[in-house]
Amino acid sequence: MKEKRNFSKRGTEDYNWTTSLFQAFVRTCILYPFFILFYKVKVEGFKNIPQDRPILVAANHMSYLDPPLIAAVMKRNLAYMAKKELFEVPVLSFLIWHLGAFAVNREKLEVSTIKTAKAVLSNKHWTMALFPQGKRVRNGCLGHVSKGFASLAKISKTDILPIGIVGIQNTAKWPLQGNATVRIGTPISYNQEIEEIEKQWSEQICKLAELKPVENPEELNTPPVPANV
Repeated sequence: MKEKRNFSKRGTEDYNWTTSLFQAFVRTCILYPFFILFYKVKVEGFKNIPQDRPILVAANHMSYLDPPLIAAVMKRNLAYMAKKELFEVPVLSFLIWHLGAFAVNREKLEVSTIKTAKAVLSNKHWTMALFPQGKRVRNGCLGHVSKGFASLAKISKTDILPIGIVGIQNTAKWPLQGNATVRIGTPISYNQEIEEIEKQWSEQICKLAELKPVENPEELNTPPVPANV
Protein backbone atom coordinates (compact mmCIF):
# COMPACT_ATOMS: atom_id res chain seq x y z
CA MET A 1 0.00 0.00 0.00
CA LYS A 2 1.35 3.37 -1.01
CA GLU A 3 2.28 5.60 1.91
CA LYS A 4 0.27 8.81 2.13
CA ARG A 5 2.37 11.85 1.32
CA ASN A 6 3.05 14.35 4.09
CA PHE A 7 2.39 17.72 2.44
CA SER A 8 3.37 19.61 5.59
CA LYS A 9 6.95 18.38 5.34
CA ARG A 10 9.30 20.28 3.05
CA GLY A 11 13.02 20.95 3.28
CA THR A 12 15.39 23.61 2.02
CA GLU A 13 16.05 21.47 -1.05
CA ASP A 14 12.42 21.97 -2.14
CA TYR A 15 12.95 25.70 -2.47
CA ASN A 16 15.52 25.45 -5.22
CA TRP A 17 16.03 27.36 -8.47
CA THR A 18 13.41 25.34 -10.38
CA THR A 19 10.66 26.11 -7.86
CA SER A 20 11.78 29.74 -7.72
CA LEU A 21 11.81 30.02 -11.51
CA PHE A 22 8.36 28.43 -11.86
CA GLN A 23 6.80 30.78 -9.32
CA ALA A 24 8.55 33.81 -10.82
CA PHE A 25 7.14 32.88 -14.23
CA VAL A 26 3.59 32.42 -12.91
CA ARG A 27 3.79 35.63 -10.88
CA THR A 28 5.28 37.84 -13.59
CA CYS A 29 3.68 36.47 -16.75
CA ILE A 30 0.25 35.41 -15.47
CA LEU A 31 -0.77 36.81 -12.08
CA TYR A 32 0.53 40.38 -12.29
CA PRO A 33 -0.93 41.11 -15.76
CA PHE A 34 -4.22 39.45 -14.76
CA PHE A 35 -4.78 41.59 -11.67
CA ILE A 36 -3.62 44.82 -13.29
CA LEU A 37 -5.85 44.26 -16.32
CA PHE A 38 -9.05 43.06 -14.65
CA TYR A 39 -8.87 44.41 -11.10
CA LYS A 40 -6.95 47.68 -11.47
CA VAL A 41 -4.93 46.77 -8.39
CA LYS A 42 -3.33 49.53 -6.35
CA VAL A 43 -0.53 48.91 -3.86
CA GLU A 44 0.09 51.16 -0.87
CA GLY A 45 3.05 50.98 1.52
CA PHE A 46 5.39 48.95 -0.70
CA LYS A 47 8.34 50.69 0.97
CA ASN A 48 7.39 48.97 4.25
CA ILE A 49 8.62 45.59 2.97
CA PRO A 50 11.97 44.83 4.67
CA GLN A 51 14.73 44.03 2.19
CA ASP A 52 17.41 43.06 4.70
CA ARG A 53 15.82 40.14 6.58
CA PRO A 54 13.24 37.32 6.35
CA ILE A 55 9.62 38.28 6.95
CA LEU A 56 6.38 36.46 7.73
CA VAL A 57 3.49 37.86 5.68
CA ALA A 58 0.15 37.78 7.53
CA ALA A 59 -2.90 39.10 5.67
CA ASN A 60 -6.66 39.30 6.10
CA HIS A 61 -8.68 36.79 4.08
CA MET A 62 -11.82 37.64 2.08
CA SER A 63 -11.48 35.92 -1.29
CA TYR A 64 -10.01 32.85 -2.97
CA LEU A 65 -8.04 35.40 -5.02
CA ASP A 66 -6.14 36.69 -1.97
CA PRO A 67 -3.14 34.30 -2.25
CA PRO A 68 -2.38 34.95 -5.94
CA LEU A 69 -3.06 38.68 -5.48
CA ILE A 70 -0.48 39.02 -2.70
CA ALA A 71 2.01 36.93 -4.67
CA ALA A 72 1.55 39.21 -7.68
CA VAL A 73 2.18 42.49 -5.85
CA MET A 74 4.93 41.33 -3.48
CA LYS A 75 7.33 40.69 -6.37
CA ARG A 76 9.04 37.88 -4.49
CA ASN A 77 8.61 34.14 -4.05
CA LEU A 78 5.94 33.29 -1.49
CA ALA A 79 5.52 29.92 0.22
CA TYR A 80 1.95 29.72 1.50
CA MET A 81 0.90 27.79 4.56
CA ALA A 82 -2.35 26.32 3.22
CA LYS A 83 -5.01 24.20 4.92
CA LYS A 84 -4.33 20.49 4.48
CA GLU A 85 -7.71 19.88 2.81
CA LEU A 86 -6.49 21.69 -0.32
CA PHE A 87 -3.89 18.99 -0.87
CA GLU A 88 -6.66 16.41 -1.20
CA VAL A 89 -7.68 17.96 -4.56
CA PRO A 90 -5.37 16.34 -7.16
CA VAL A 91 -4.89 19.14 -9.73
CA LEU A 92 -4.86 21.94 -7.15
CA SER A 93 -2.50 19.97 -4.93
CA PHE A 94 -0.04 19.51 -7.80
CA LEU A 95 -0.11 23.22 -8.67
CA ILE A 96 0.25 24.73 -5.20
CA TRP A 97 2.89 22.17 -4.20
CA HIS A 98 5.06 23.09 -7.17
CA LEU A 99 4.51 26.77 -6.34
CA GLY A 100 6.04 26.18 -2.90
CA ALA A 101 2.98 25.81 -0.63
CA PHE A 102 2.85 23.39 2.29
CA ALA A 103 0.02 22.00 4.40
CA VAL A 104 -1.06 22.95 7.89
CA ASN A 105 -3.48 21.26 10.27
CA ARG A 106 -5.62 24.17 11.48
CA GLU A 107 -6.57 22.24 14.60
CA LYS A 108 -2.99 21.60 15.67
CA LEU A 109 0.36 23.12 14.70
CA GLU A 110 2.52 20.08 13.92
CA VAL A 111 6.29 19.74 14.22
CA SER A 112 6.68 19.10 10.48
CA THR A 113 4.89 22.37 9.72
CA ILE A 114 7.19 24.32 12.03
CA LYS A 115 10.27 22.72 10.47
CA THR A 116 9.05 23.60 6.98
CA ALA A 117 8.36 27.18 8.05
CA LYS A 118 11.91 27.44 9.36
CA ALA A 119 13.24 26.03 6.08
CA VAL A 120 11.37 28.69 4.11
CA LEU A 121 12.40 31.54 6.38
CA SER A 122 16.04 30.48 6.27
CA ASN A 123 16.04 30.90 2.47
CA LYS A 124 16.82 34.49 1.51
CA HIS A 125 15.03 34.04 -1.82
CA TRP A 126 11.69 33.08 -0.27
CA THR A 127 9.05 34.63 2.00
CA MET A 128 6.37 32.80 3.94
CA ALA A 129 2.70 33.85 3.92
CA LEU A 130 -0.44 32.87 5.84
CA PHE A 131 -3.91 34.06 6.89
CA PRO A 132 -4.36 34.28 10.70
CA GLN A 133 -8.17 34.34 10.35
CA GLY A 134 -8.00 30.78 9.08
CA LYS A 135 -10.94 31.20 6.72
CA ARG A 136 -12.51 33.73 4.41
CA VAL A 137 -14.51 36.39 6.27
CA ARG A 138 -16.56 38.72 4.09
CA ASN A 139 -18.86 40.39 6.60
CA GLY A 140 -16.71 43.44 7.24
CA CYS A 141 -15.31 42.32 10.58
CA LEU A 142 -12.02 40.83 11.67
CA GLY A 143 -13.57 37.82 13.36
CA HIS A 144 -11.58 35.14 15.16
CA VAL A 145 -7.80 35.32 14.88
CA SER A 146 -5.61 32.32 15.63
CA LYS A 147 -2.54 33.12 17.70
CA GLY A 148 -0.61 30.36 15.93
CA PHE A 149 0.98 32.85 13.54
CA ALA A 150 2.39 34.81 16.48
CA SER A 151 3.80 31.62 18.01
CA LEU A 152 5.38 30.72 14.69
CA ALA A 153 6.98 34.17 14.46
CA LYS A 154 8.53 33.76 17.90
CA ILE A 155 9.72 30.21 17.23
CA SER A 156 11.36 31.22 13.95
CA LYS A 157 12.46 34.64 15.28
CA THR A 158 10.89 36.40 12.31
CA ASP A 159 9.07 39.73 12.23
CA ILE A 160 5.52 39.87 10.84
CA LEU A 161 4.42 42.01 7.90
CA PRO A 162 0.66 42.79 8.05
CA ILE A 163 -1.11 43.15 4.71
CA GLY A 164 -4.66 44.41 4.27
CA ILE A 165 -6.73 43.62 1.18
CA VAL A 166 -9.69 45.83 0.26
CA GLY A 167 -12.28 45.47 -2.50
CA ILE A 168 -11.39 42.13 -4.04
CA GLN A 169 -14.52 40.51 -2.59
CA ASN A 170 -16.80 43.04 -4.32
CA THR A 171 -15.65 42.42 -7.87
CA ALA A 172 -17.98 40.97 -10.48
CA LYS A 173 -17.53 37.30 -11.34
CA TRP A 174 -18.14 37.90 -15.07
CA PRO A 175 -17.10 39.89 -16.87
CA LEU A 176 -14.09 40.15 -14.60
CA GLN A 177 -13.89 43.72 -13.43
CA GLY A 178 -13.47 45.73 -10.27
CA ASN A 179 -10.99 47.51 -8.07
CA ALA A 180 -8.75 46.10 -5.39
CA THR A 181 -6.24 47.70 -3.05
CA VAL A 182 -3.38 46.00 -1.22
CA ARG A 183 -2.10 47.95 1.79
CA ILE A 184 1.19 46.94 3.35
CA GLY A 185 1.60 47.82 7.01
CA THR A 186 4.67 48.25 9.19
CA PRO A 187 6.60 45.19 10.45
CA ILE A 188 5.70 43.82 13.89
CA SER A 189 8.57 42.59 16.05
CA TYR A 190 8.52 38.94 17.12
CA ASN A 191 10.42 39.90 20.29
CA GLN A 192 7.36 40.44 22.50
CA GLU A 193 4.52 38.47 24.05
CA ILE A 194 2.26 36.43 21.76
CA GLU A 195 -0.82 38.35 22.90
CA GLU A 196 0.85 41.66 22.07
CA ILE A 197 1.85 40.45 18.61
CA GLU A 198 -1.72 39.36 17.91
CA LYS A 199 -3.07 42.66 19.23
CA GLN A 200 -0.76 44.78 17.07
CA TRP A 201 -1.54 42.71 13.98
CA SER A 202 -5.30 42.95 14.56
CA GLU A 203 -5.13 46.72 15.07
CA GLN A 204 -3.13 47.25 11.89
CA ILE A 205 -5.31 44.92 9.82
CA CYS A 206 -8.51 46.64 10.94
CA LYS A 207 -7.10 49.94 9.67
CA LEU A 208 -5.47 48.58 6.52
CA ALA A 209 -8.42 46.44 5.42
CA GLU A 210 -11.13 48.73 6.84
CA LEU A 211 -12.52 46.03 9.12
CA LYS A 212 -14.52 46.26 12.32
CA PRO A 213 -12.83 44.68 15.35
CA VAL A 214 -15.82 42.45 16.12
CA GLU A 215 -14.70 39.35 17.99
CA ASN A 216 -17.79 37.30 17.19
CA PRO A 217 -18.63 37.15 13.44
CA GLU A 218 -22.19 36.06 14.35
CA GLU A 219 -22.85 39.60 15.56
CA LEU A 220 -23.17 40.57 11.91
CA ASN A 221 -25.81 39.26 9.51
CA THR A 222 -23.56 37.66 6.89
CA PRO A 223 -21.83 34.46 8.04
CA PRO A 224 -18.16 33.86 7.21
CA VAL A 225 -17.48 31.90 4.03
CA PRO A 226 -15.41 28.70 4.43
CA ALA A 227 -11.88 29.27 3.20
CA ASN A 228 -10.29 27.82 0.11
CA VAL A 229 -6.86 28.67 1.46
